[in-house]
Amino acid sequence: MNRRDNMCFKVVGKIPQYLDGEMSEFEIPIFLEHVEHCHKCLEKYEIEKTFKEAVRQKCERKAVNGQLVNSIKNKISMLLAKG
Repeated sequence: MNRRDNMCFKVVGKIPQYLDGEMSEFEIPIFLEHVEHCHKCLEKYEIEKTFKEAVRQKCERKAVNGQLVNSIKNKISMLLAKG
């Protein structure tokens, strides 16, 4: 694997970290610099970004009845207590 391929491998592996806001401040400029100049990595970034946005839109959060939450917590506690 040559130096460029190695860098692409590392950058592609960090795409989820960047999209999830989990990348360090030090890594962000290095990541963005590479993605801006590498067509392959930019394409993979766009695919991952589009996928995450689609999933986020489909997985809407819904309010849950407090009584249901308490019931579930109680059942979990009872199961844990039984061991």
